[in-house]
Amino acid sequence: MSVLRDKLQRSLGGIAEMKKVPDLVFVIDTNYESLAIKESIKLGIPIIAILDTNSDPEGIDFPIPGNDDARRSIDLYCSLIKETIENAKKTSPQKTDEKIVKKEDSKKEKKKIDKITENKDSEKKSKLN
Repeated sequence: MSVLRDKLQRSLGGIAEMKKVPDLVFVIDTNYESLAIKESIKLGIPIIAILDTNSDPEGIDFPIPGNDDARRSIDLYCSLIKETIENAKKTSPQKTDEKIVKKEDSKKEKKKIDKITENKDSEKKSKLN
């Protein structure tokens, strides 16, 4: 039992330290990474996978037919995924930053409005007294 626990700790130890669940899982060899696929399915994480002729497409949300054995193929898949992520990061953070700034601005405006209404209320009370 401890051998299995040690094996799981080696292969999944980094997942325990993750701050949040990943938005997506990309798998090259579905036969080798069957445990990761099962966990992703349980957690409802979408899966993109390279499927070879000996691969089971069960549970794969976005199957990509291809060779998952050749080193050159794996390098190509990884470089394409890397480029896609980098391009998405270039466009996506601008929108996220704008949302954060807008939220901060709206919070500041709300605080200003609250202060103004508090001042008006205190002025009304002082006039009544």
